[in-house]
Amino acid sequence: MIKNIHGGNIYKIARAHGVQPQDIIDFSANINPVGLSPKGEAALKEHLSEIIHYPDPNNEGLLEVTSKTLGISSEQILFGNGAAQLLYALMELSDLKEVLVPAPGFSEYALAAKAQNLKVTSYPLTLVADPMYHFEMPYEILRDHLHRAAANGERYLLCLGNPNNPDGSLQTVATVLELAQLAATSNSLLLVDESFIEFTNESHSLRPYIKEYPNLLVLHSLTKFYAIPGLRLGALLGNGELLARIKQYIPAWSVNHLAAHYGIGALQDEVYRQKSRAVVAREKEWLYGAIKAFPFLTVCAPSVNFMLLHWQPESPDLGVFMEFLSTKNLLIRSCEAYEGLGTGWFRIAVKDRTNNELLISYVKEFAYAHNLFSTSRSD
Repeated sequence: MIKNIHGGNIYKIARAHGVQPQDIIDFSANINPVGLSPKGEAALKEHLSEIIHYPDPNNEGLLEVTSKTLGISSEQILFGNGAAQLLYALMELSDLKEVLVPAPGFSEYALAAKAQNLKVTSYPLTLVADPMYHFEMPYEILRDHLHRAAANGERYLLCLGNPNNPDGSLQTVATVLELAQLAATSNSLLLVDESFIEFTNESHSLRPYIKEYPNLLVLHSLTKFYAIPGLRLGALLGNGELLARIKQYIPAWSVNHLAAHYGIGALQDEVYRQKSRAVVAREKEWLYGAIKAFPFLTVCAPSVNFMLLHWQPESPDLGVFMEFLSTKNLLIRSCEAYEGLGTGWFRIAVKDRTNNELLISYVKEFAYAHNLFSTSRSD
């Protein structure tokens, strides 16, 4: 079995090619192409000397700002060292019996569940080509799973990416609330992963419904939109009593001092937020249009700052193409190990225009060298 490895390992390719990590053009990690928030960066510099002290164990300043920005009470927020730590803490709830995960979907859902010896069941997303390539959620399958949980008197956790990683599919609020209601009647939990929701207009967010649905949890990563994968900051949003149970599995001082202050500054940086959304909206449409021109690639319609593609040719295969890009110090993310995908699938992030154009130029260079423009689509 091929191991599903996260993107963003610029250090490995830098060592292999004898260059500095900053010389790698990283399309494998879905990070805001705008970079750091100016207000967040200023906060880092202002509070750097304070790292000789322990962080605030209660994250009070960060809680206050996050509560105001997201429009929910502080009791409904639990912070962690990135979204992944919160996932692992959630899986430690003693009454969970089974975890339902999307295929394809973020690998840490299953890994966190297996770390607690929970049963993991995948539900397959369906690839649909009309009118644009996208993945659809199997509502009937999920309904049957939740009915089984109720019949067995067991508590399940249903994980749902919205937008889903790696394909970017978005579910409507109405659809997700139907699932939340089903989960509630089955005494199960629904986790909606909104790690990329801020790249949208947020109309699909389930945050406003947390109070109404006490079995609903929303995972909110600040790493992606605020461009701090090296600092790590995430939040779990939900019912206060449920979060209090999960909090006991979060180690003290999980949010470091600089991450907290960057978050305080960045969450209040509305100019940065608006600029980021505008840049991503413009660049994803440009990149999507440029990629659709290649007859040997299938691309799923993007909703946020990344897109899922399928490499059509059997020869040269995706590995040869990726190795070619690595010689250019450019990294993309193979998705061949994702359950529900397989051979030829890969993901790219949306970056700034200069880098997006560079990627397209490399695709053209490789295609001309291997006579791929005569390749017909097989789908």
